[in-house]
Amino acid sequence: MIRKFLVCGKQQLYLQQQIIEGFSEIGKVIELQLPIRNFWDIEEDIKEVNYLLSAGESSSEIVTAYRKVLRSCAQYATKEDDRLWLYLHGSEKR
Repeated sequence: MIRKFLVCGKQQLYLQQQIIEGFSEIGKVIELQLPIRNFWDIEEDIKEVNYLLSAGESSSEIVTAYRKVLRSCAQYATKEDDRLWLYLHGSEKR
């Protein structure tokens, strides 16, 4: 298992090795415990979201990719309130 911190900002998503206080100003920081295979998959999905953001793609494509990442990460959140937040923000009925 790999311990990572997912930073959910308004402009980009990040996976960090350690928690840094400054990231909480950017957005929500969520601790994850990930199997290595899922870490690689989520990392690729995050790269796709950041690419769509930088390429200026339509907001619907960006939101769909962003929600996919949040849903993928939800089961690996170490805190229950973070897990619920990820499920809520990753759902389509929001």
